[in-house]
Amino acid sequence: MNKFFTHFCAAILIFFMIGSVNAQYTDVINSNRPSQSMGAFSVGKNVYQWEQGISFRQGAFDSFSNASYSGLGTRVQLRVGVLKEQLEVLGTVDYQMDELIYQNAIGKTTTNRKGFRDLSSGIKYLLYDPFRNTEKYKPNLYSYHANNRIRWRDLIPAVSVYAGAQFSIDGIYPYQESFYNLFNFNYRPIAEPIVSVTGMLILQQHLRPGLVLVHNVGMRYITADIQQKKLIGTLTYSTRENWSVFGEYQIDDSPLYRDVTLGTGIAYLLTEDLQIDLAVQHSMKTTPKLLTAGIGVSYRIDKHNIWVGQPQDLKDIKQARNDRKKAYEEGKTARKAEKRNNKGLRKFDKKQKRIERKLNKMR
Repeated sequence: MNKFFTHFCAAILIFFMIGSVNAQYTDVINSNRPSQSMGAFSVGKNVYQWEQGISFRQGAFDSFSNASYSGLGTRVQLRVGVLKEQLEVLGTVDYQMDELIYQNAIGKTTTNRKGFRDLSSGIKYLLYDPFRNTEKYKPNLYSYHANNRIRWRDLIPAVSVYAGAQFSIDGIYPYQESFYNLFNFNYRPIAEPIVSVTGMLILQQHLRPGLVLVHNVGMRYITADIQQKKLIGTLTYSTRENWSVFGEYQIDDSPLYRDVTLGTGIAYLLTEDLQIDLAVQHSMKTTPKLLTAGIGVSYRIDKHNIWVGQPQDLKDIKQARNDRKKAYEEGKTARKAEKRNNKGLRKFDKKQKRIERKLNKMR
């Protein structure tokens, strides 16, 4: 097994044995979209989050059989906070439909394709949270400059690790390679294993209010024949008017593909639980030249226990509902009894008044 994978697993095991930290649950949705990077913080315990985008994808490889492709793709990611605040389970599905055109010995060839480019799942765990000491991050009531400048402590990142598995089920885009047919014909068939391992280190720095820098560094397909090293850096700025913009670079290095991709985009927060976005990415090299542009949405179902004593377990929820129903029935019975007593008292008063009137006439 690869040494990197061994060391990575050992590091995860050690940190899981260390004492826990307090993750930062947020009142508004915490989405990875529309960037390609992954933030350090989890969505929060008992939060279920859906992130999906649809994009136009195009690629050209003029020096390699004059190949090109274009089509549509959709990427879905499901994120769930489980067990602890700092633990998150993720699942990712990326499906693409396109038309590949290239030249070979018999002439121009056109192939219509559709299949999974990415099918993966994994867990993310927050190892270190620099915001756990809230006293250091309280606002200075006497200095605007102190609240808006970059402090040394702001350079200390939140640290998370991600460990997961990549799955290959149809072999149409092995290792997410869109020009697989050309490699297959010109070199040797590419065979991705059914299951391979991915590892990632995640660093997130809050440089100043609204300005966040995220870095992902790791390796995909660790246990496969062809491994991919990846580095992603994302700088995001959020405004008070619910808008956010980002700029991003992505470096990929594998025997199949080496390039730098630049991306940018915007997102708008419609509600605390709903975000929409727009983004575009373009490769720097022309071997191949890649372009992706699309829109997306992020939505969460927030079951986070933000009220002390609020039951979250299904058994407790049923018990609380039965207690409320019992209290309502008891109150209803008491109100009926009070109503009967009041009615009886009114009848008694009327009867008493009649007797008093008769007595007065007899006098």
